[in-house]
Amino acid sequence: MKNKFDGYVIFSDLDGTLLNDNKEVSKENKKAIEYFIENGGKFSIATGRAIDSVSKYIESVKTDLPIITYNGGTIYDYNKKKIISEKVLDKDKKALACKIADDYENIGVEIYVGKDVYVLKDNGMSDRQATRLLNLKYDVPENIFNLSWNKITTVGKIGLMDEVESEFYNKYKTKAIRSGECFVEIVPDNASKGDALNEIIKTYNLDKKKVICAGDNMNDLELLMEAGISFCPENASNEVKKYANHITVNNNEHIIPNIIKWIETNL
Repeated sequence: MKNKFDGYVIFSDLDGTLLNDNKEVSKENKKAIEYFIENGGKFSIATGRAIDSVSKYIESVKTDLPIITYNGGTIYDYNKKKIISEKVLDKDKKALACKIADDYENIGVEIYVGKDVYVLKDNGMSDRQATRLLNLKYDVPENIFNLSWNKITTVGKIGLMDEVESEFYNKYKTKAIRSGECFVEIVPDNASKGDALNEIIKTYNLDKKKVICAGDNMNDLELLMEAGISFCPENASNEVKKYANHITVNNNEHIIPNIIKWIETNL
């Protein structure tokens, strides 16, 4: 017998979308995800976080497709604890870490290598909830440039990061993405949540018209554009909202039940 959500897939961003302001997956969201999967749907997440800083949330939420991490740089099968695909920064992008540290007095610069976060430049903002789930290291090894970097995160106060975001391409001739009010990140070439989503769609033969994605910030833009149906929470940035098919409740009001209600109404 066919289940009513057969073929439908939901990919949700974590911070500012699935997680509330207390960095929790609400019981309402958990219950809605279980209901969706029990009735034939598939659920996963797409985040800028490292794999090991996602585990805390995934343990209580069932996912039946690989998750997208590092803003699309890594696709990871959480159930099998296996990396499906991974992209890392090239030497030219690695070199930007030192340039940015020199160019901006009050910016912090972090280098992500697997579960390790090396603080190349400390501005007092690297010790935070997400990095506490990883190995935060203030002693940077001499061979740091020989390691495989997943991403560079620059962190600072909102006004400074507005400045960094606005002038980044003209200054450094490469793309960076805003992943939160206080963060601008450098990821590998051809790495985005949208690219990773398309890889999963092809690998698992998903019907793109039934792939639903939700996100709130500029690092979710490609994800929303590649989705068959896209949602933004009410708290999303105004720029991202322009690209969403639907605006739903804010991240403190449980977005997943509202997305599922929309599916049921429009099946």
